[in-house]
Formats: sequence, C-alpha cells, structure tokens
Amino acid sequence: MPEDRNLTLDDAEELVDFWLVHLRGAHKSAGTLEAYERGVRQFLVYCRENGYSAPMRRRVLSAWLAHLRDVKAMQGYTARARLTAVRQFAKWLVAEGELEVNPFADMPQPAVDEKLVEPLTDAQIAAMLATCRTPKGAGRERVFLDARDAALIHVLAETAMRSGEVLSLLMEDVRWKESPAGLSVQRTKTRQGRTVPLSAQAAERLGRYVRERRKRPDADRPEFWLSARRGALKYPGLYDALNKRAEDAGVTGFHPHRMRHTGAHRWLARGGSEGGLMAVAGWKSPQMLNRYTRAQASQRAAEEAERLNLGDL
Repeated sequence: MPEDRNLTLDDAEELVDFWLVHLRGAHKSAGTLEAYERGVRQFLVYCRENGYSAPMRRRVLSAWLAHLRDVKAMQGYTARARLTAVRQFAKWLVAEGELEVNPFADMPQPAVDEKLVEPLTDAQIAAMLATCRTPKGAGRERVFLDARDAALIHVLAETAMRSGEVLSLLMEDVRWKESPAGLSVQRTKTRQGRTVPLSAQAAERLGRYVRERRKRPDADRPEFWLSARRGALKYPGLYDALNKRAEDAGVTGFHPHRMRHTGAHRWLARGGSEGGLMAVAGWKSPQMLNRYTRAQASQRAAEEAERLNLGDL
C-alpha cells in the first residue's frame, strides 16, 4: 500500500513472527535472525513509545535513526545494521502483498565515524596469559578455567576469528593433534566454512585444555568449550572470563572484539599477506580488512620501510 494507507503498528508487530518463520525457512544463520529480529522489534518499540501508529513511513524511520544517533549514541555500523533489518522486513512485506512499495528502499545509510580500535600489544597478551598460570594446590575448577582461558586467549589472538565462531566449535572441529594443527570453522557469519591454521604453541594449549576437559562430568558434550560449571560456554561467559583476565593483567579498555583486531594486526606485522589474512579471518572484502587493521597501519609501514632499507641508494 502507498504510504498514506500504511500498515498499522499492531499489524506490523503481528507480522514480525511470520517474517521470522520465512527467514528460518530461507536458512538464514542464527546470528542473522537475531540481528534482524532485534532491529525490527527495537524499531517497533520506539514507534509504540513515541505514538507512531503507522510505522512504515520514511519520516518515522528517519526519526528513529536520529534517535539512535543522538539519544542512544549508537555507532554508525550498529545503526546501519538496524536499518538493514527494517529494510529487509519492509522488503518481505512488499513480497507478501502487505505493502505495495518499500518506503525504505533508497534510505541513505547512517554516516559512520571510523573508530580506531587499538590491538593488544604482545606484552598485554602475555600479561593476560600470565593470569592463567595455576598456583600449586589449586582446586580442579581453577585448573580447568586456567587451561581453558589460556587456550581461548591464544586462539583468539592468533587467528583473528570471531568470538562466535570460536564458541561454536565442536570437538570434531578442533584438530589439535594433527600436524599442522587447525580448526574447521563450519558455523560462520557468512555461512561459508573455512579452515584456520594453528601454531604448535596454540595446539599445545588446546591439548592442555582437552586434558582438563576430559575430567569433567559433562565431557561427552559435543561443544568444545565448556563453562565453569556444566554446559557449553556462551558469549556472556566468555565476556566475563576474558574481561576478568584483562582486569587482572592491568589491560584497560578491553573487549573480546579487540582480539579480532589484535589477531589481524599481528598477522600483517609478522609479514603475513593480506590475502592470507582475509582467508583466515573470513573476510570477503578488502574494506573489512582495512577496518580491522587501520589502527596500526602507520607502524607497520614504518617497520616495513626499515626492513626495505630504501635509503641505500
């Protein structure tokens, strides 16, 4: 329907569930489903709270995006993700005959203020790993957590993998005994599997974790990473565990996503190729690579210039 005969807010709220069923039928990933649902429901909640009875209007969406920027102080990339969700919902409404036109098809993307994320230094990584040294006489739970967190820190800092990809690993995906060692990443954001190589040092830490994991009463679970008590480790548990390690190590401003920036920077700083990094990290566009490695680009260029010895004329 044209904008002057738009869906009511009640109609839109009811149709979200039908849309989610469609997305599941289209084999969208769990991450995509969660992001799309979050974006659309947040938009409709905003409409409800602000008296917009006909939500599928450009001026309403524009007001919401301004609210995200000015009131919620939302970063540009997150606001873009929210807009994408609402656009996809509107696209489905058109396909299903609930709307005649998509009023948001050509809505401009929110501006992005590129925020530099500094990678961790080798000294900071070493300090976090040092917090995982188990004191003599420690209990079984402490031994398990130290082995698990050391392996997590090492894998994240070495591979530049997404936290969600690491947490989704199953026992069969972790080839720590093989030479060379590697990870089979099947459950990815892009739904395209890939193989991630591992160093012998990372394999050793994974093996140490596996030894402690075998002593657990829930050791037969298919998930590779287990929580402190019982069951699979989820993102909140990883967030709390790594932030506690960072705090104990004196690392300020830590967030698990910094590990992805760290792994990317370390790969290039050690002379790795951009193509190799994209394959390992699961990026399809150079833009994503630049986003994650921009903070230390000048430092890497200076180090490369020194190695090239361009002044030797």
